[in-house]
Amino acid sequence: MVPVHFKRLSLAILALGISVAFSSPLQATVPATGTEHLNKALQEFIVRLEETKRTKLPPRLSNSQDAPVLEDLWNVPAIIGQAPYQASDLPILMDIIQQQAQVTKAYVSFSTDPQKPADTEKNSIAFQDEITRSSAAMVSFIAAALEAAGDYAETLKTTSNGKAQTDTILKLRLGLQQVINGSALMLSNPELNAHNQERLAQALADNAPAIAKAISLQDRKMLSNIIERAKPVLRDTARQSADRFISAMENKDCTGLCILH
Repeated sequence: MVPVHFKRLSLAILALGISVAFSSPLQATVPATGTEHLNKALQEFIVRLEETKRTKLPPRLSNSQDAPVLEDLWNVPAIIGQAPYQASDLPILMDIIQQQAQVTKAYVSFSTDPQKPADTEKNSIAFQDEITRSSAAMVSFIAAALEAAGDYAETLKTTSNGKAQTDTILKLRLGLQQVINGSALMLSNPELNAHNQERLAQALADNAPAIAKAISLQDRKMLSNIIERAKPVLRDTARQSADRFISAMENKDCTGLCILH
């Protein structure tokens, strides 16, 4: 059930972020207060992580001192506001995605003994509440980034180096989609409890239209198949969200980022 998250972004993706930051005249949709909110939450998360040296446990939602910090860290509306997202949002969204990946990594790679490697499979079950919340937030951040990338792709038609920029944005889309695939695969794990199934499936379903719009018809089918294979282990509410996700992937419209190859 270990989620597929970025360890780091490629230089190509970073270069894209820089180019967008300096080339787009549009006002960003992601609120400035969102960055402040996330930075404060991350600082508090790091403080709580320091407690692990004493407690031998990472921050937990079940801990009354940790919970408010974690809730702030995964408060998606407070961090990224609301759609639509524009090209000018892409650099900050990619930064948010990198930071969220590090939060997930804190749980997946946790070890009570720094000298011993983490048992990632054991951690993925023991800390499934926190990993699921982080993964659900990541799905929302990625859907926003895909929408922003789609807006950026529209500008490539008029640029002199459109081919190079297209190659870069395709690499970005591939990296983001791999994370979505990993989140979808998590639903197949029978050890994921009903509450976490519901949360993750709902995040995927709610963001399915934005995800579908950004990926190819073939990749929509692949994602749909991943969710379909997970359905036998899903409880009722999660299964309903899975059906919503599959329905969104059945959309045959293909414009913008979808047609880039």
